[in-house]
Parts: sequence; structure tokens; C-alpha cells
Amino acid sequence: MRALSPAARGCITGAVLAAAVCAAPAVRLGPGAPWADAAALTALHAGCETVRHRPLPGIRVPAGTGPFLTALPVLLAGAFLLPPPLAALTAVPGALLAPADEPRAPPAASGTRPNSPACWAAARLFDAAGPRPLTAPHFPWVLLPALAAAAVFCAVLTALDGAVRVTAEGQPPRTAWRGLLRGSLGPHLTHGLAGLMTAVLWRSAYGPAAALLVLPPMYLSCWVFAQYHQERAAHRATVRALVQAVDIKDRYTRGHGERVGRASVMIARELGLPEDRTEALRIAGTLHDVGKLGVPTRLLRKEGPLTPQERSLIELHPEYGHESSGASASSGRRGRRSSATTSGSTAAATPTASRVRRSPSAPG
Repeated sequence: MRALSPAARGCITGAVLAAAVCAAPAVRLGPGAPWADAAALTALHAGCETVRHRPLPGIRVPAGTGPFLTALPVLLAGAFLLPPPLAALTAVPGALLAPADEPRAPPAASGTRPNSPACWAAARLFDAAGPRPLTAPHFPWVLLPALAAAAVFCAVLTALDGAVRVTAEGQPPRTAWRGLLRGSLGPHLTHGLAGLMTAVLWRSAYGPAAALLVLPPMYLSCWVFAQYHQERAAHRATVRALVQAVDIKDRYTRGHGERVGRASVMIARELGLPEDRTEALRIAGTLHDVGKLGVPTRLLRKEGPLTPQERSLIELHPEYGHESSGASASSGRRGRRSSATTSGSTAAATPTASRVRRSPSAPG
């Protein structure tokens, strides 16, 4: 912690003290408290966090998916099953097992924050509004207090995330919390439903062993979700790299591709096209000049008029662009025609562009 600012140290100390205050009343609960359930949930949460941070021999966690493989359903199940102090205790071992140098995870998925205050707050709300003990006959009325408890859990963690951004990362307070709650509420509500299912099965006649069956499908869905976001990020990075390559080669039209992409989106929305089609047109518009990578640089940067032979070479760039990107991105929805005009429009945009009359004098 020597590299942290005094404000960041104060934030961490405050979070640790809050966790201690939330968990301290557990010592007064006595032998009648559900200590066995608390110990099992604590061990389960610690095991999940161990696998996430330090995979066991023979267990492979795909790169980049660790932050999504959280044990939040276990913590929320503890909030539904245990008194607030014991619910706060279940998060302590998992937080201690997190590596100190772990990169900061997305707010919606991070499992390394001090979750004890959030568990305590969720358990307190569920104590006040939900049934105790929790059993299957309480459905579907228990859904409302369970979702409210998950929302409180998310709100407490969002407050902690914003405090970390202000004290440790130096972000201004007016923007530190911007978008945090909106981006993490949906995932936390989903984890809340999984935690509720775990808690109901835990109290059922089948016992805790049946509750464990909730976690593998949850982890599988999280893994698929992470893979989707990785592929989407890689696709966007590829598009940006191609656009930058075109801008570097032809500095005169720098930024033209992105402007065409934005204009394509506006036209598509005006026409009422679906979102997936709009996104395809955005990419097509952004990459409509990618065929310039196949044109000699000396022709793109030539000063003065072009000869007919040189002009014919430049007019081939829509064909090059179609070969390099149009065919792979068509998905059966784009035409195969390409226009050898100085506008550089590709076949990918032809079906929609045909409904919008283009001025003959538009620049390329």
C-alpha cells in the first residue's frame, strides 16, 4: 500500500472497518445461529474465488474470463439464508484470497472488493421484507424482496467502486459514479435470481448438494458472455486498425471513413432499420475505403491530375475493399455488386444505399 495516496489508504481502511463492524455482531449470535450453513457457504465462496484467481492443477480458466466467473450467487444466497452478521462473514475469506496486484475488474463482475458491507445490507433488507426461513412455498412472492436485496447489494458495491475511483484513480467526484450503477445493476439482479435459487434448494429436502447444481450453468453462461464480449472487442479493434491504416496511407481523407460510418447510422435509423442491420452498415461505411490499401501510395498522394491509367487503378479500390472485407462481413445480407466510382461505396452498403439518392458531385 506504499504506492497509494493517503486518500486511497483512508478509503481502504474505511471499507475494512465497515466490514468489521458488519461482521462483529456474529460473536453474540450464540449456538442457535446457522453456523454450519455459514461455514459451508464461506468455504464454497472461498473455493470459487481460489479457482478464479489461482486455478487448480488441471482446471483451466480461459484468459480474460476470470472477472466474469464470480461467486456473487453464493454471497447473495448467504444474504437470503443467514443473519446479516453471518452473511457479512461469508465474504471475508474470499476477499483475503484475492491477489493484491490483480488488475481492476469491471464493476459488474469484480469479486475482490470488500463485499461484506454489501452482504450485510442485502441481508438486512431481506430480513425486513422477505420470509425467514426461506422455503419453496414462498414463491413467487419472495422474488420482489430478493431482487430488492440484490439491488441494494449492487448499490453498496457501486458506492465503493466510485470511492475507489475518486481516491485511488484521481477521478473527479462528479464523474466517478457515472454509469456504474446502470452498467452493473442488470448483472447483479441476474446473480440475485441465481442466489435465490441456490438458497431455496439449500433449504429444500435435497439439501445443499442440490444447491451446488445452480453454479455450473451460471458459470457456463458467464463464460459464454465473456467470450462474446472478447470477440466483439477483437472485431472492433480490427476495424479500428484497418481504418487507421487507410488514414495513414491517405492522409488527405483522414477521418472520412468514420464520418461515413456515422452518416450511415443516421440514415439507417431514419429508415427504421433493425439494430443489427444498422451496426452492419456502420461497419460497412467505416470500411468503405479499405480497398485503398491495395492502391499504390504514390497515386493516392500524387499532386496534380491523374493519367487515365492511374485513375483506373484508383477506381479499383472498391473491388479490393470488397475482396478484403465485404465477403467476410456479408452474412448473406449484402449484395455482391461493387461500384467502381470515386465515391468508394462498396457492395456491402448497396441494398440500403439504393434507397437514398446520392449526389453525383459528392466527394470520395
